[in-house]
Amino acid sequence: MPINESVKATLVRQPRHPHSTYVFYKKDGSFIGDIKKSFLTALRKSGIKDFRFHDLRHTFASHLVMNGVDLNTVRELLGQKFLTMTVRYSYLSPNFKK
Repeated sequence: MPINESVKATLVRQPRHPHSTYVFYKKDGSFIGDIKKSFLTALRKSGIKDFRFHDLRHTFASHLVMNGVDLNTVRELLGQKFLTMTVRYSYLSPNFKK
C-alpha cells in the first residue's frame, strides 16, 4: 500500500516492541489478528453509532474519486480484481457528468 510522507512519519514515531517486527502489536509483541473488540470500543468511547469497519473502506474510495483519482487506480488501491466493483463510486467523480 503506498503511503505519503505524513503517514510514514506517523508510523515511524510509533513505539516499538523490542522483540517484534510489527508496528501495531499485542503487549507481548505478537501479531494482532482481530481488531473487532478494539474497533467497537473506539466507537463506543467516541459516541459514534451505526458505523461499520467497512464504512472506512467506502470513505477511502469515495474521497479518492472525489479528488479526481481515476477508477482503475482506486480499484488497485482497494485490491479489487474487477473494475465493475469500483464503478459504483463513479457518481462521485468531478468528471462523471461531462
